[in-house]
Amino acid sequence: METAIQEQSNQIIRKQQILLEMSKMAFKETTQIFHQVTETIASFFEIERISIWLWDESGKEIVCRDLFELPENKHQSGQRLLIKDYPSYFNALKEARCIATHDVFHDERTQELNESYHLPLNIKSMMDVPLRVEGKLIAVLCCEKTGSQKEWTLEDQDFASNVADIISLVIQTEERKKAISQLKLSEENYRNIVDNAVIGIYKSNLDGQLLFINQAMAKMLEFESIEEAMQFDIRKLYDREEERKLFLLKLIKGKSLRNHEICLNTQKGNIKQLLVNSFFEGDNLLGMILDITDRKIAEEAMVAARNKAEESDRLKTSLMANMSHEFRTPMNAILGFADLIAAESQDPDIVFFAKKIHTSGKRLMTTLKAILDLADIEGTKSKIRLQKINVQKYLQATLQPFYPVASEKKLYLITEFKDSLIALADDNLLQMILFNLIDNAVKFTLNGGITVETDQKSLNGVPWVTIHIKDTGIGIPKEHFQTIFHEFRQLSEGYNRSYEGTGLGLTLAQRMALMLGGHITVESEVGLGSIFTLWIPASTQHETEPAPEKVKIQEKIPERIIHLYEPQEIPLVLIVEDNDDNAEIIKLYLNGKYNTERASDAKSAISMASAQAFACILMDINLGPGMDGLQATQEIKKINNYKGTPIIAITGYTMAGDQEKLLGGGCSHYLGKPFSQQGLLEVMSEVFT
Repeated sequence: METAIQEQSNQIIRKQQILLEMSKMAFKETTQIFHQVTETIASFFEIERISIWLWDESGKEIVCRDLFELPENKHQSGQRLLIKDYPSYFNALKEARCIATHDVFHDERTQELNESYHLPLNIKSMMDVPLRVEGKLIAVLCCEKTGSQKEWTLEDQDFASNVADIISLVIQTEERKKAISQLKLSEENYRNIVDNAVIGIYKSNLDGQLLFINQAMAKMLEFESIEEAMQFDIRKLYDREEERKLFLLKLIKGKSLRNHEICLNTQKGNIKQLLVNSFFEGDNLLGMILDITDRKIAEEAMVAARNKAEESDRLKTSLMANMSHEFRTPMNAILGFADLIAAESQDPDIVFFAKKIHTSGKRLMTTLKAILDLADIEGTKSKIRLQKINVQKYLQATLQPFYPVASEKKLYLITEFKDSLIALADDNLLQMILFNLIDNAVKFTLNGGITVETDQKSLNGVPWVTIHIKDTGIGIPKEHFQTIFHEFRQLSEGYNRSYEGTGLGLTLAQRMALMLGGHITVESEVGLGSIFTLWIPASTQHETEPAPEKVKIQEKIPERIIHLYEPQEIPLVLIVEDNDDNAEIIKLYLNGKYNTERASDAKSAISMASAQAFACILMDINLGPGMDGLQATQEIKKINNYKGTPIIAITGYTMAGDQEKLLGGGCSHYLGKPFSQQGLLEVMSEVFT
């Protein structure tokens, strides 16, 4: 008994010595501590295997940090066990202070490890102690007996638990060291970022004293060094003390200030425009400053350039509109009087001269229109309105003006249409494209004629509507296929050119086709003729014919009122025109069909409309100084019984968007100068039908 008591006492002393030695290992490297612990415990318990396992960061497995095998006197690490593969064992670790079993094969807590762990390693008994920090499992100390079984006493379990506590402290110390190391690294990285940042970073108190400043801000404010900046009162950077007070008031009110623009004087007296983000850190201000001086200068330059460009564009638009008006207004009188002379004169020579005047005038107008269209095309794209267009119906209407011209030249003009072709295009641009292509074909064809065909094709899965204009004209050499689409270029050029024209027709057509998402191709042989093909995107939806409108009785009449007259009654029409020649030509055009009165300015027109009822008003838009025709229209619409009276805009303003502007401003119809008698009478007929 004395021997047993002495042995027990010796064990207690030895345990205390072991624990004391372990407590002195705090300054060693963690791996060395683990090696010393496992070797000491293996020797003390006289067991073959002892290991320390840590939970990984995911919490899905444990990883061996150190395994000591006493017979071979060697250490190893890196083994892994998935927690999901051994649920009973790991649940027991969570709940128990210690898993101590002399028979691992029949213990419910450990037997699921038999096949994969115990049998291959010949483990008979084990004592596993979980390591916890603030109640959370972080590791497990495994004591394993191989070859034979071992009984684990309560004293053994207590000792193992004490060792586990020391290991927990070691692990905590290691984690703390890692955290400190990471913090230092983070601080170093932060310091490097701050020191090398391109933006200014500062810390100051409310009294204007800098507590910290980085190199970028010192350079931004033109200090020689950070030390010089730290001695500077930042209140001196402001032009006025009130500016800093306003900055602080906004900051105090909102607790932080973002993207605040401010001007500061640098230490050398230069003005810098800065963008400031600032907030409170305790009683101090922490902020970042970005120098936007160059950006502000660039923005001001851009604004000035944009204003200049807009002014230039406005002047260009105004110039083109005035050019159009100034050419078309006198040309209206020239062509009009030439028409009337040719129609009413009995002298063949005078008729011949009048027709020559009319032909030359038309040529001049064609040239003018081409030049103005080319100048105006740049601003047209934003005004494009794509819609579904029935190609067959559209072409039939477009071809009508060319039949008399072709007949006069004794040329055929035939069509071959494929039914139900729907294109996606802007009707105004499409009309101008087709006009130029067909006009070009008629101009350069002396014998034979022109054929217009339609078809539908697919390229790379994209559907296209194709319109072929085939002529039997002079043809084009292949080397000139690109030249004909250049501005002011023709095949015959110079003093001996064979054909009249500006050379703009095909240029305009190609540019407009590109604006619609299409293009024009050409095939030709000299002496045999040419084929110009217009490719326009096809609509993916079929056009539905609109249902015929039904006549509804006793329904509210829309704003435009249709006036019906007895056969013997002749409508009274007011002509508002400041140009005497144009006013006279309109009177002559309407003579015998309508009674007319004239007002030479807007004020007179409003006065006359107030005094008597006119069935229709022909309104010139440019009426000289004072109120223009559109303003006069709006004033007349305010007069009783004139809200629905037709007002026809007769104007030389024919640039893109002019028609829409006038019709949207109160006019019911639009007629561009120069116009023929037939054109005027057709509009009048539409008004009074």
